Amino acid sequence: MPKKRQPFYFFMLDVQKKNAERGKRYSLREMPEIAAPLWANMTKEEKKPYEEQAKHYNGTERAGGNIKTCHGVDYSEVEREQRQAAKEEKTMKEEVREMIKRAILSQSLTTQKFFLIHINYFCESKDVNGDLRYDPAELAILEFSLQDGIGRGMHTLINLREIPYGYYYEAKRHSSDTHNLPLPPDTVGNTNIRDAIIEVIKFVNYNDEDVCSPIFTFDDHIPVVRSVIREVLNSRSTGPPIDIRIYSLSELLFNLKNASHDHAVATALSPPFASVFLAESYLDRGTFDYAEGLPCEFHEANDRVPYCSQTKIRGWAFSIIKSCAQDLGIEFVPGKHEPESALAIVPTKFDDNDSVYTATDIGSDANHSHISVHSRNVQHSGSIVNSANFPKLADFKRGKGRGNLV
Repeated sequence: MPKKRQPFYFFMLDVQKKNAERGKRYSLREMPEIAAPLWANMTKEEKKPYEEQAKHYNGTERAGGNIKTCHGVDYSEVEREQRQAAKEEKTMKEEVREMIKRAILSQSLTTQKFFLIHINYFCESKDVNGDLRYDPAELAILEFSLQDGIGRGMHTLINLREIPYGYYYEAKRHSSDTHNLPLPPDTVGNTNIRDAIIEVIKFVNYNDEDVCSPIFTFDDHIPVVRSVIREVLNSRSTGPPIDIRIYSLSELLFNLKNASHDHAVATALSPPFASVFLAESYLDRGTFDYAEGLPCEFHEANDRVPYCSQTKIRGWAFSIIKSCAQDLGIEFVPGKHEPESALAIVPTKFDDNDSVYTATDIGSDANHSHISVHSRNVQHSGSIVNSANFPKLADFKRGKGRGNLV
């Protein structure tokens, strides 16, 4: 006879699903600790839907019928999706650990290349199957290693023809609150998302290997990147299947920091992260969000520096390098391992009776650093913002030395 379920069980499933949609995947074993404080603060009225689900489940399941969630989805389907998500999460963690392990065994930890991606979007909607989808507005990707710092990169603004019907207000609100890119039909980009994703595939697979290297992004951004890429790949009518793995950036930092700490040339400057969640919190600080020279010219001109996709990936790379490279005795090169003027700032001294809240304090660490970027072919009416390290999409075409800077 099936096990009797309590209302709290269905509440845990609901919380687990909402977290998964935001890129935070927890096993059912972890959920009681996460959901219990929320459940304790809920009113009887808020708990009532879950009590009804439990009542329905305990009656219907024992009678041999199919039960559904409050959204009309069979619980068997929900549990199947949970098992699949748990399997994918386990595979991701194993592959990241193996990547770092192989780099250690081959003595290439410092030269191992990693790829970071960020995609800004206009709005979040649902497709015909009820799955979340995102209309892209901006895309940036780069390659870095601990030894060489930030290397190749690509950035483009997307030309979107229209916003899904009924989502214009949501798109306008989201754009206004974040990247502030103009909505269709007034987008400033000329690159369509299909061409951009093709170039991303070439970018991470420039050695023509059978399997693309994993691409990392911030945890709660994983659903966005996966959805955009999946929609483009599903629209292909011909060609072999392409497997693009979008993995957790905090999982990468957690394992990379453990490795750099264990193989430090001297006493490590900082301890490893006790958990992946602490690694995620470290990346979420936004240490380099306001470092000059990181954003594209559009976002710098419109005072939306922290929301620029180019700022995001460069800031993540600098944060990981700052945490791990020093353990391995790597000498920092301004502009590669940190913003160019990060070491050039001289603290200003103030009298004791002066305010301690200064511009330097607000821009702590390297947030106040400066980079001089000489941009070429910047087109505010176009899509591609081409800085010294971020070449045009055309420069990655096959047969033209893809990945080489012009």
